[in-house]
Amino acid sequence: MADLLIKNGRLLDPAAEIDGRLDILIRGGRVETFGAHLAAVGAKIIDARGLLVVPGLIDVHLHLMTGLGAFGADPDVFGVGSGVTTVVDAGSTGHSLFPIFRRHIAEPARTRVLAYVNLSTLGSVAGPGYSTLEDPRLIDEAKIEAAVEKHRDMIVGIKVMATGAALGKAGLEPLRRARRLGDNLHLPLLVHIGESWSNTADPPPVVNVLAYLKPGDIVTHMFTMHRGGLLDANGELWPEVLDAAAAGVMFDVGHGLHNFNFEVAQRVLDQGLTPDGVSTDGHRGNRAGPVYDLPTTMAKLLALGFGIEDVVHMTTVRAAKLLGRSDLGSIRVGAEADLSVLRLEEREWQARDSQAGTLAARQALVPVMAIRGESVYEALALDRP
Repeated sequence: MADLLIKNGRLLDPAAEIDGRLDILIRGGRVETFGAHLAAVGAKIIDARGLLVVPGLIDVHLHLMTGLGAFGADPDVFGVGSGVTTVVDAGSTGHSLFPIFRRHIAEPARTRVLAYVNLSTLGSVAGPGYSTLEDPRLIDEAKIEAAVEKHRDMIVGIKVMATGAALGKAGLEPLRRARRLGDNLHLPLLVHIGESWSNTADPPPVVNVLAYLKPGDIVTHMFTMHRGGLLDANGELWPEVLDAAAAGVMFDVGHGLHNFNFEVAQRVLDQGLTPDGVSTDGHRGNRAGPVYDLPTTMAKLLALGFGIEDVVHMTTVRAAKLLGRSDLGSIRVGAEADLSVLRLEEREWQARDSQAGTLAARQALVPVMAIRGESVYEALALDRP
């Protein structure tokens, strides 16, 4: 087991309020120390000159049931292959398929994989355009509870599709059942908003959805332009949205194929609502664009006016809080090494949103490597903009 010495990088750890040129020494897969001008005889040297070294990035929303339909992606593509050490599946599986997801997808991955269990037994098997919550028999509280208790080390919450297509004639009853289930299990709800998969179904108004949410719950697709989003017909945030945020409901970007719009994002940000999580909603259908990877999504937030310190904070400290994982989001002496290495490039490029809208960007963020324990994973080649 080779020791690692990461030298000359800019160490940026918002949780520890560290930002400076510091080295990190890793022995036996654990962080032994960090400081200026460290030396270690026999250690493998990683020269991070001109690079950012940050706590392992966390992508809090993806679809990772490899081979499932058109969407299931390999966790290591969006994970360590993109400079990200923790990925979170957003309800690809319900309770019945969760053991298969764990054994065949999560456990073999080199990336840390966490997951939301879907409220619907069908999970994503039927696809997002189907009424997976309309039939009350598709929500089995007892079996969901059993799955959660067996897999609590992996399950971070319950995924609910708050769309007209998914809810069908059931209306808001699935949300009521999800609320009771989350309370019983002491788990948050992750709620999808934005009617992006149907032109005919009517989504519940977001204010009605928020009525079922409590502090610690998460709304994903906060920048969606589709019906059921955070903005009213005049482009204003519903007052209940800011009230929910003030009360502790969290909001996630959830870029995806359809749900990141620059104009909506600017309106939402201008009215004082900022992301608690920056996620790709990555899957096989958007790896080649418009999403690409988490660093590219972070760079789009740079183009929207955030600083690099902000976006690293969102993808480490705030992401860990969103997941309820205090063991993640910071570099800790004595803990297993969990690091992301990135290159912040000063160059002009055209960022694209989910509707092919463009935004002039002056900084790009490119993954270089991810480090977990004593293992170093170089980023996969990808034709990014």
